[in-house]
Formats: sequence, C-alpha cells, structure tokens
Amino acid sequence: MTKTAEFSRVASIDEREVFRDERFLAALRALSEQQQRRYADVEKDARDCLQELAVRPADRYLDWVAALARFMYTRSFEPEFDVNTEALQELRELSRTHPMVFLWSHKSHLDGFVFMRALYDAGFRPQPLVFAGINMNFAGFGPLARHSGAIFLRRSFKDDDVYKLVLKYFIDYLASRRVPLSWSIEGTRSRTGKLLRPKLGLIRWVMDAYERASIDDALFVPVAISFDQIPEMDDYIAMQHGVPKRKESLKWFIDYIAGMKAKYGKVYVRFGEPIALADTVPAAGDLGAGTHVQKLAFEICSRIERSIPITLTDLVTLVLLAANGRALDAGQIWRQARDIAGLIERWQLPMADDLQLGGVEDLQQTLRTLSETGLLQCFSKGAAPVYVITPGRQLAAAYYRNTIVHYFLEGALAEVALAASVSDGAKDAFEQELMRLRDLLKFEFSFKTKDEFLQNSLGYLDERYPHWRDCSGVLPAGAVPMFGQSILRSFIEAYWILAGMLVKRGWRPVTADEETALIDGALALGREMLLRKEISTEAALSRPLFASAMRLARHRRLLDSDDQDMKKRREAFATDVQRTLAAINVLQDIYDRPLNGFPVPGFRDSRSTA
Repeated sequence: MTKTAEFSRVASIDEREVFRDERFLAALRALSEQQQRRYADVEKDARDCLQELAVRPADRYLDWVAALARFMYTRSFEPEFDVNTEALQELRELSRTHPMVFLWSHKSHLDGFVFMRALYDAGFRPQPLVFAGINMNFAGFGPLARHSGAIFLRRSFKDDDVYKLVLKYFIDYLASRRVPLSWSIEGTRSRTGKLLRPKLGLIRWVMDAYERASIDDALFVPVAISFDQIPEMDDYIAMQHGVPKRKESLKWFIDYIAGMKAKYGKVYVRFGEPIALADTVPAAGDLGAGTHVQKLAFEICSRIERSIPITLTDLVTLVLLAANGRALDAGQIWRQARDIAGLIERWQLPMADDLQLGGVEDLQQTLRTLSETGLLQCFSKGAAPVYVITPGRQLAAAYYRNTIVHYFLEGALAEVALAASVSDGAKDAFEQELMRLRDLLKFEFSFKTKDEFLQNSLGYLDERYPHWRDCSGVLPAGAVPMFGQSILRSFIEAYWILAGMLVKRGWRPVTADEETALIDGALALGREMLLRKEISTEAALSRPLFASAMRLARHRRLLDSDDQDMKKRREAFATDVQRTLAAINVLQDIYDRPLNGFPVPGFRDSRSTA
C-alpha cells in the first residue's frame, strides 16, 4: 500500500479490472452462446451494466458529502451523534486486518448519511462503499454520491442475466480487494418502526464472493441507527393509509432538506458485536435448519434490535397507547413510565441518557417538546394539564412504540394469554393460549425458540405479578397490566377488520389480483368501524398491518383454496382474533379502573367489542 493510499479516506478501486478477469470473460462468452446473441452485443451490454455500477470514490467528494450530511441532520437534530464510541474504535482497529460488512437498520433517508458521517468523524479508513437503490441516482445527487462511495443497484434484475453476471463479478472484485461494504439489511425504510425481515439476496452474493476468494476472516457488523423523532413521519402515515410514495428527484431532495425545521432531538448510532464469517451462527427462532445466510441475517437483525437504545419518546408513546385514547396528566404518565423504566434497568436494556427519569417536572419538558412537534396534544384549562396522542397521530405514536416493542413482546403476549385463559380452568390453558397468540402473530414478529419464549413469558409474569399462579382473577388484586393492551391492540384490531371481511365473503376465494383491492377495502372499512366505535385505535388502519394479516391468511389457506372447508376456516380465524381482542379488552378494563375518578352508575363505555 502506498503512503498516499494509506492516508486516503476512500478505497482505491477500478471497476474496469472486471474485464481483465479471464473467468468473467469466459462466463460472458458462455452467456453469449446460451442466449444465441453476438458476443459483441453481449459485451456492450455488460460494459453498460458495469458503468451503471461504477464507483470511483475520491477524498474531495467524500468531504463534500460529509459536509452535506452534517448540514442536513443538524437542521433538526443535535450536532453530536450519541455513539458507542468505544465499540467504533475497536472496529476501526479490526478493520486493519479484516474486511468488513456493515449492515444497518433503516428508519429514515438520513440513515446512510448518518452512518457515513459517524465513520467519517471517527477517522475510519477506508470509508465503506455503500450499496443503494438506483432510485437515489437522480440528477444533481447521483454523481456526487457515486464519487463518495455509493454503488447504485437496480431494484429488480432477476430476468437480466447479463446484469446478474456483471454484478457477481463486480462483487467478486470488491471482495478480492477486501474493500469494506455497507447497506441496509432491511432493503427499505421501515414505515411502522419495527425492524423489517432481512433481505437475504445481497448478503448471499457477498458471502459467495468471499468464498470464491477464499476469504474467511470477514466480519459482519450490525449497526442500529435511531432517532428521538423521525422527519418523514407525515409521509409514513400517508403511505400506511395508501398514498403512493413520492418519487425521488432533485426537487424532492431539496424539499426534504428544506422541510427539516422542527427540533427532533438526538440521533443514536450503536455498533453491535461483529459476527465472523467463519463462526457457526445458532438458529434463531423457528429457522431450524435454515441456511447459513438466513441464520447470519437473522442474528444480525437480533443484534441490531438488542442495540437500540430506549428513549423517553418511545416510553411516553408506550404509556399513552396503553391509555387507548384517554388523556393522562404528567404524574400518571411518570408513574407508569417509572415502572417500565424499573424493568428496563433490571433487565439491563440499552437506554438513552434521557431515560434516567428524575421527577415529574423533568418529564414535563419532554411532554412539552412532543406537544410542540404535534405528536401530543396538551389541554391545560382544567384542574391539571393533561396529555393525549393528537388525533390523527396514533400511527406516529405506534411507530415509536414499535421501535422498542421487541424488548417487551413476551410480556405483552403473556398478559393477553393470561386474560384469555382465566376462564378455561385447565392446568395448561395459559401455555396453550400463549402458543396460540405466538402462532397468530408469527408474520408480525420474529420470536425466539418456543422453549425460550415460554420461559421468558413465565419469567415476566413471575417478576411482574409474583402471585399470579394463585389468584382466581386475571391478575392479582391491585396489579395493572403493563404491555398487553398497549402493544397488541393495533395489530389485533387490524386482523379483526380483515377477518370480518373474509367471513363476509363466505367460501368465495381471493385471487392474487384481488389482494390489493382487499387491503384498500380493509382501510375503508376500518375507518367506518373506528367512527362506529367498533374498533378503538386509528393505529390499526395501516396497510403494512393488513399486509401481514394477509400473509397469515394465505398461510392458513384462507384466500384462494378451492376446498369446501374454507368458509369454516375463515370463521375459525375470526374466532381466534375475536378471542384475542376480548382478552385485550379485559386488560383494558383492569388498566382503566384506577383512572376512573368519577364512576357513574350504569355507565358503559364503547371500546371495541368483538
């Protein structure tokens, strides 16, 4: 390595070397014969594809993009990232001897800029090349991004054999050069706050390239990027309601930057423990004998989730969603947040600095900030100021809750299973209900293995409700549910809407062409049911939730099966969802009792009924 290359921030590469690889040229000739096309034509297509992938990073361009990144995020966020610096410095040292692949979570358009700037500020050399969607290769930005290290990939290329061949050998070339690489493991931004299931394609391509290059010391690094608040939240709400995503362009990019005016708090970057390519990765959840690629990808996602710091915004939304539309004063929010923070501390979960709860007065500053950005609404003309999620913003609140839902999921299902099983009386009724709920939500969440999931759920109940096994009611006297109705209501009410639509269709199948229309219909019906008080949270009106429910319905053969029992299966599915929603409402009643300061005889509220 020359002295100049050693001090350069970027990798020294030349994609044209791919055409000097005899293996590639032989494969290209074979493809020409297979497609019965002139070799010159196939070669021209290949050169065009390679030019499309080309990246020629240079220090000055990287400096410009780093300056642009800082200009963008400091418009709305604090200037300094909240980074686990020690882990990043360890990675910088490891990078001297190991090729690295950084795989990061994707919540915002800012993620790629934040990731790049975090490594830039730490003096990481060379800066990783980043695989990005070709939709970001628009005039005015694409060339600048290329020269700072962006490799633009087509969204779909399964039918283009020339492109696939060129991409394979281009990645082989990068692997042989031991160049650090990076991309979003989710493949797209999460519109719901939950970490999406990993996209396996690019991981497989890179792992295969390392194998062909006999490289076994590569490290895969999980990176969690999160924010106190998300700049694109209005867009995410609109997209969950069915509004098409706005096409990227220079005007869109300028509008995006100009629109960042509100103060959204901090940006958090957490570098997780790297996974060596040569390591045997244990199977996660129900993967069983899944491929090494699957196991590696899900382990990376698991480490990303375990790295996400819990912020006060996340905690406030978790508390207020439990209240299901009723306002709480600062003291009520603080007491519930303090109880959850106690669990977080005992479980040693990662926390943001602002989660060190002081008194009620400290919390009120956060509540005022969330009111200023429109997430919460404050009414201060009564006996005490009270706060409620602003009408039309429940999907936004659910987004922040969902970023941390994996930490409390087993507790939420345990509470609902307990409420669903209390009237059964059978010794194993709780465990049966717990596994029923796990199966109902398996397309929504990634669960641990059944044994670990059961033990963790029982452990939560034993810690939170020490005498739950001895009581005859749902929960011991004086106990208040913490997670069941707060976390699961929006998911189950969305499933309830779709289940009702399927039952009304009787035996009639739903073809693949009709699925989009069915989701559109679920959105419209959901709005009606919300107005009729047949469901109680607008956070259920979400295309991603209906899409998950559709995947479950397809798995249970409720859509296009042609057998005579489909009508009965649809009714059984509706009963399954109804039972769960009824249990959630039981928990809601228990939660509400201490808040009912002025009980009125004969009064009956109209929360969702199933």
